[in-house]
Amino acid sequence: MTPSIDGVTHTFAEHGLYDGLFLMRDEETGTFWDHLTGEAVYGPGVGTTLEVANLLHSRVDQTLENHPDALIALSDRGIRTDEDMEPRSLLARMRGGLNRMFNATIREEDARLATMDIGLGIWLGDEGRYYAYEQVVADGKAVLDTFQGQRTLVFLDPATFVLSAFHVDAESLRWDDDILRLSNGQYVERSILYDVDGTRAESARPLQIFTRWYGFALTFPDAEIYGEGR
Repeated sequence: MTPSIDGVTHTFAEHGLYDGLFLMRDEETGTFWDHLTGEAVYGPGVGTTLEVANLLHSRVDQTLENHPDALIALSDRGIRTDEDMEPRSLLARMRGGLNRMFNATIREEDARLATMDIGLGIWLGDEGRYYAYEQVVADGKAVLDTFQGQRTLVFLDPATFVLSAFHVDAESLRWDDDILRLSNGQYVERSILYDVDGTRAESARPLQIFTRWYGFALTFPDAEIYGEGR
């Protein structure tokens, strides 16, 4: 969410929970904002929607590949090993329950999937589609789908073990070790889309978030689930 209202940068902080998700409040106007959609949900800013962009999970080497001049902040906290981040270990840690404080703010859940299911949600306007982690893994760790008229690639990044998505123009795919090759000659390596000649492609990504099912479904109540009834 871009912290700019009418061209003026405002100060935002977490100031509450709604439907089990944090609400952001700007200190200058006192408006509460949905951090996922950028929509003002309560206060004087209602009727305003801030620009939103993807916040993607990335490793340091991937970040520097995309932004060679980036400054990297190193944490002094313990770092998980690659073994900790493997899909089986990752899913085991993510299958916990929702904290009572969060759960108390939810009026009614979408019971099509388990509350704490983890996956990738993509959206355009009010329309959303959810790709469950385990479904994508079961489908070969990469799927080609069509969302809102655009061909969409959803894949499990071998480096970060999270799901990610690109808009592409391809009809099939195959894995070549950790490189995902598309039928149009493009390929994905370290979560970067390259053209046939090896230059970085001018890639378009759908709005996306790697998240829990309950939060995505409550934000987009009519969200489709990839693989359901297909």
